[in-house]
Amino acid sequence: MGLWVAFGFGALIGVFVGALVGRARAARTATPVAPVMPPPPAPRFGPAEVRHVVLDEGSANVLNALNNRLAAIGALADLLHGSPLDPERARALMMLHGEVRRAAEITQHFLELAQHPIGAAEPSDCSIVLNGVLAEREGTLKELGVKLVRSIPHELPMVACPMAQLTEMLMKLLDFALRRLRDSQPPRELRIAVSESGPSLAISLWDSGVPLSVEAEQRLVTPFRFTQSAGGGEIEFALARALAQSSGGTLRLRPRTGGGAEVVVTLPKSVLAPLARTTAATPALPKLRILVVDDDAVNRQAMRLLLEREGHEVVAVENGLEAIERLGPASDRFDAVVTDLQMPRLGGRALYEQLREQRPQLAERFVFVTGDRARDETRRFLDECGQPAVMKPYDFNDLISAIGQVAGKA
Repeated sequence: MGLWVAFGFGALIGVFVGALVGRARAARTATPVAPVMPPPPAPRFGPAEVRHVVLDEGSANVLNALNNRLAAIGALADLLHGSPLDPERARALMMLHGEVRRAAEITQHFLELAQHPIGAAEPSDCSIVLNGVLAEREGTLKELGVKLVRSIPHELPMVACPMAQLTEMLMKLLDFALRRLRDSQPPRELRIAVSESGPSLAISLWDSGVPLSVEAEQRLVTPFRFTQSAGGGEIEFALARALAQSSGGTLRLRPRTGGGAEVVVTLPKSVLAPLARTTAATPALPKLRILVVDDDAVNRQAMRLLLEREGHEVVAVENGLEAIERLGPASDRFDAVVTDLQMPRLGGRALYEQLREQRPQLAERFVFVTGDRARDETRRFLDECGQPAVMKPYDFNDLISAIGQVAGKA
């Protein structure tokens, strides 16, 4: 049941990103421009440049709302982490947290995905996906008595292919190999190897099944020449090939003199920031008095509980006006002010700018937490103000680090 929830959540995120990409592209093509003959493009080297896309107000609001909900789900999962749970529920909680992080990465890279240069797709860890796919088919491998030989380095660069898409592609290729092995005589062997090849990652799967005939190879590599009744795994191969090509990669058969069949997938390395492979320990801070300002009740409550669990004294309010009342003349008792940007009545930016004029020492204790990644003015403000900012959905360790950074100015 947990896996269905995870895949369903990923599908909803995919639909959302697809809708926003279409809307952004439509906005860019809405105003006709007189045709101009462009100059010949200059030769380019290295990874493709990643460009930002300016979204309209409605799309930016939707993205901000989605990030708020992801932040709330992530914070609630953090609160449950470490609670006494049976193994199945603990595993479901880990899966939930992983799905929130993957959804966060999709929204984080959405502006790059809208342009979609080679290498700017959502990054995935190939070794994690491959080992997960093999674990999923462990029963079939044992049933067929397959000797599995894998060469998958632990430290590999990310590939530019969404995790769900990479999983589906590798699962289809594994099923293709298992279909061939089932139809062959023992001993059966499957070799899987991953290696770097310039700007790409190469994944090879070799099986000891019967050698492929010329006709079979032609069916596999020529589109639309397979049928449902072909019986040789052509459908799995063709679908995996289409998935690889949609990510800017290739999928081909490599001739092997020793028999069997070897499929090689080549995928571009990701040009985006890699995912964190390990979870760092929460930075230790002395007991602090922290003001939390967020109009979202679930986010406000979850952040308050998380900070209190770390031993801090927390006051939580829902907008900038209430924050000013709480700060009052005794504001120096607050070591940090953690505030959202977009709020009714008085937002986080207006609150900061008002205090920067009147009480600059207090303004230096601000930490901004926001889901508004899309607006140019938001990015510009955060760059210019010099205060630490944590993007929703946030990693709790990042939040604690930012608080520690400003608390030292108190």
